[in-house]
Amino acid sequence: MQELEQLAAAVRAAPAFEAKRELAVVRRLPTAPDGDDAALVQHGGGFLVVCGEALHPGFVRSDPYAAGAAAVVTNAADVRAMGGRPLALVDMLVSPDREHAEKVLDGLSWAAGLLGVEPVGGHLTIGHEPALSASCTGFAERPLRSRDAQAGDALLAAFALEGRYRGETNFFSALRDRPPERLLDDGEALVEIATAGLARAARDVSMPGVAGSLLQLLEASGCGATLDLERLPRPPGVPLERWLMTFPSFGFLLAVPPERASEAAEPFGRRGLACAECGRFDDSGVLRLAAGRREAQVWDLGREPFTGLGRDRAPRD
Repeated sequence: MQELEQLAAAVRAAPAFEAKRELAVVRRLPTAPDGDDAALVQHGGGFLVVCGEALHPGFVRSDPYAAGAAAVVTNAADVRAMGGRPLALVDMLVSPDREHAEKVLDGLSWAAGLLGVEPVGGHLTIGHEPALSASCTGFAERPLRSRDAQAGDALLAAFALEGRYRGETNFFSALRDRPPERLLDDGEALVEIATAGLARAARDVSMPGVAGSLLQLLEASGCGATLDLERLPRPPGVPLERWLMTFPSFGFLLAVPPERASEAAEPFGRRGLACAECGRFDDSGVLRLAAGRREAQVWDLGREPFTGLGRDRAPRD
């Protein structure tokens, strides 16, 4: 295995990892952000789950079909990470011409059909530089909040490993390789786990990859954790460093009471998804990578915040 210190340094140096730190600006809002990607609004015996995504303009310009699909995938993942079911999605699209707009909307419709998210409206402007945002609403009876992870919890990682990278990017998609009927049902594993109270917290693996997404969960909860790279599910033939930087179409991290880890993994396994216990939460505020008896530190939240969202920790000298 590549030297752990080199992997930890590569994680910290990744552009997507560094870009997440800009979320610190959100602290200017009057309502204190809690570190989750979706907001919860109590409603009708449960909670509305509300989230939104803005796609990088360069991505929208160069690959409009994929950008439309990504708008759905990212929103659906944010709702699922809260233990919710996506209900409806609206998009806000600016396109230079009609052909570009049609490609975006075709990609959006394709992914929405696969993931069971209904596009119900939005806004369209033609004749300007491309831009795409989308917002999704879902519902959760018993939501999973990142802040609820506790020291001593088992760290579970779940992925759809059938898939492929899109060119030289770090986007790994299972949408063309996994059977449509499974794609439609995969996210229900999170709902099942949340409803049964098998997990305390969850977070989707997004742009900063496994380690960066885990660090966001740790900051929200005030915990630390050790990520065991030898037990982390990974597609055959994919180098570990690339997998650590990957943004998968289906990837989630869960904090689970250790005595319930096998129960929480079962809904993923039953659906043909890869899920493994690959670490443990602690009270250190430090994210470490581990392999065998070796460890390397990625980040110490007690010395330096990552985004500043979530529970505050007293700084250490």
